[in-house]
Formats: sequence, structure tokens, C-alpha cells
Amino acid sequence: MHTATWIVILGLGIPAYAYLGYPMLLFVLAAFVQMGRDVYYLLYRTERRTRAEVLPTVSILMAAHNEAAVIECTLTSLVELDYPSDHVEILVGSDASTDATVELARQWAQCGVRVIDFPQRRGKMSVISDCAAQAGGDILVLMDANTQVRPDAVRNLVRHFGDAEVGAVCGELRLSTREGQPAEEGVYWRYEVTLKILENRLNAVLGANGAIYAVRRPLFPALPGDLITDDFVIPMKVRAGGHRVIYDPEAVATEEAPASLGSEFRRRVRIGAGNWQALAQCASLLLPQKGFVAFSYWSHKVLRWATPFLLVAAFAASLTLTGPLGRVVLGVQIAFYLTALTGYVLPRFHVPAGPLRLPAYFVAINAALAAGLLRGALGRQRAAWTRTSRQPLPQRRD
Repeated sequence: MHTATWIVILGLGIPAYAYLGYPMLLFVLAAFVQMGRDVYYLLYRTERRTRAEVLPTVSILMAAHNEAAVIECTLTSLVELDYPSDHVEILVGSDASTDATVELARQWAQCGVRVIDFPQRRGKMSVISDCAAQAGGDILVLMDANTQVRPDAVRNLVRHFGDAEVGAVCGELRLSTREGQPAEEGVYWRYEVTLKILENRLNAVLGANGAIYAVRRPLFPALPGDLITDDFVIPMKVRAGGHRVIYDPEAVATEEAPASLGSEFRRRVRIGAGNWQALAQCASLLLPQKGFVAFSYWSHKVLRWATPFLLVAAFAASLTLTGPLGRVVLGVQIAFYLTALTGYVLPRFHVPAGPLRLPAYFVAINAALAAGLLRGALGRQRAAWTRTSRQPLPQRRD
């Protein structure tokens, strides 16, 4: 076969495996693992639910920059936790906030909230590292300043630490909108959650989401202050140290979804830039001796990071193909990208995009990933983040 044909096969085949083949493989393997556990339970009738006999002390850490609009709503959800108040401390690290974030947070001092006001802007990783150094809890729970947690979220996170092998636990982030409509990335987000559930069954959870996750305090790693994807690297460092990382879908936190695809694009650019740091920090987990974790890392992350460049190469190579099959391959790609463009344009005219949102979102996040990877390669991404416009979500206790 010609070189162009191989480029098309690999350029389309690798993304197809990363987004479709790998999930199907996970589903099959997880089904066998679950069947084995069910058989073991039927034979030995062992306790299947994780229970914490002793509740550890917990330090809840969050970095905040100009979060006056949401900080009180976040702290309200924290002081209403179903967890002994004398076992919880809440540390709010202000990253040079210029609004009323510090003043508002300090009003909650009688509820166990401690504010650390850092006068110079340094970025999230520096803030949470300094907060972790001052924390006194056995378990560090890290979350975003615009996150609301369910009352049982922390209890569900820490119950896994009764197992000495567990070093970190990731909770579940559920996205919401102000109007109660499906979030723009809702389908994609549910897809990612499904992958986490399946990977958890295979002991191959990769990273966490910044909304809610927990780490044993002695295992909290020393990391550079300019780190961008801290919620991915910290759990991966814990795993690299020989401890398990768990995903618990019952430890639920809620955040407002990005208001527009443009907001999500900017967030994805930042994440893409941080992927270079993740590769450098977690390179050991790509080695074959790491077993299925390495396989998942390559399949779920690294191949996806290469996807935008593979797709561009496949499209360019398709332009040189001749014959009926070559024209069909090119036509399918053109049709897909036109569909994505339609899904992007329709909402601008206040026309519901419906299922066309999914190809639009897929193309947008891959374009953002490419932009971020290029930005990171050029060293143009700052550690300090740009906060998106936020409003507090209505209190929900379901």
C-alpha cells in the first residue's frame, strides 16, 4: 500500500481505537472481572461494601481566585457535611484575590474555615501545596472553589482508606446548568464517567477531576508550582508510588457546566498545555512493567493527545487518494466536519443543535487540545488560571 493509505489507516484507526475500541475492550474485561467477584461472593459471602470503622480527620483544601460569587455557596455545602465537625478543617487558599473572596470566607471561621491569603498570584498548585503543608488532617480532600458537595460525599471518599493499599480516591463530578438543561458536554462527560467506572473495576483509574478527590496526607507529592493538571498528576504520582487509586461514583460533587463552547475551549487549551507536564511527571507509568495501568494510560490518554494531529494527517493524506474507496473515505470525513460545523453554528442563531452537538464538541475539544499542546511545547502557558464567569448554583440535596 502507498504511504498515504497507511497514513489514512493509522490517522483514523488510532483515534477510533482510543474513543471506541478501548471502551469496548474495557467493557468486556470489566464484565469478566465483575463475574469473578460475583462468583467469589456467592462462594464465600464476604462483605462487598466498603465501610470505614474509624473516621479519619479530614482537611478540605481549595484554591480560590476572585470567587466571591460562589465561595459562600461552596462553604455552605461543606459545613452541612454528614461528617463529625471536630474531624474536619477547611482551608481556603486565596491566590491573590482582588474581590471579596477573603472577607466572605473569613466569616465562616466559627465553622472551621481557615483562610490563607497569599498576596502574590502563583497558581493553583503552589496554593494547594502550601495549604497541604499547613493541614492537620489524616486525609486531604481537594476541591474547586465553585464546587458543591453532597452531605455524604466526604464520608464516601474516606471509607476507602480503611484499606492500607488505597492512596487516593476520586469522586464523581456532575455538571449542571443554570436553567436545568443538559450540559453541552453532558454526553461526553457521561462517556468519561463510564470509562472511570470500568477502569476502576480493573484497578486502572487514571487521575481525578479537580472538583473532588482525596489523598492520604503523607502521600501528597512535592510537585513544581507551575504544574497545570494537578488533579491528574497528583493521583498518578500516588499510583506510581505503589498505592491504589479508587473511583467512587457515590462521592458526588456538582459544578456549573461552561456557559459556552468557547469557555470550554479555553479550559481544554489549558489542559492540553499541561499534558506535556503530565507526560514528564508520570512517564514511569507508561512502561510495560506497570501492566494494565500503562495500557490504560496509553489508550485513554496518550493516544487521545495525538488524535488531533492524526486526524489532520489523515485528512491531508485522503486528498491524495484515488479510486472509489479513496473518494468515499474523503467524503465521509468532509461530511463529519460539516456536521460538526453545523452543530457549532446553529446555537449561534438560537437553533437547538440536538445530536449535532456531539460532533461539534468532539472537533472543538480536539482543536483545543492541539492548540494547548502547541502552547505547552512553546512554554506559553502560565500556571495561574483565568477564572471563568460564575454564579452560585441553587442548593440541591438530592
